[in-house]
Amino acid sequence: MSAQEKNEAMTLLTEAELAEQLKITEAEAAELRRKHKWPHVRLGRFNVRYTEGHLAEIVAMHTEANRETPTPGRLPGQTARSAAYNAR
Repeated sequence: MSAQEKNEAMTLLTEAELAEQLKITEAEAAELRRKHKWPHVRLGRFNVRYTEGHLAEIVAMHTEANRETPTPGRLPGQTARSAAYNAR
């Protein structure tokens, strides 16, 4: 497959189209893009687009399985020392 064929096969989604697929508003998508540094393509100052690969990365970023599960008796981010102190 040539580079030209690859470019023709790539679909770019607008922020509105991405939001529709994720079942959120366009404003929420823009906020989450800024807050979580979502991967995107910037076309000019205000035009943002996403590829299908970007969409997959975004979903993976927010998948619960990717989050660290806390050790029983410990709060997320709590050190072992403070957990032992609080267990007394």
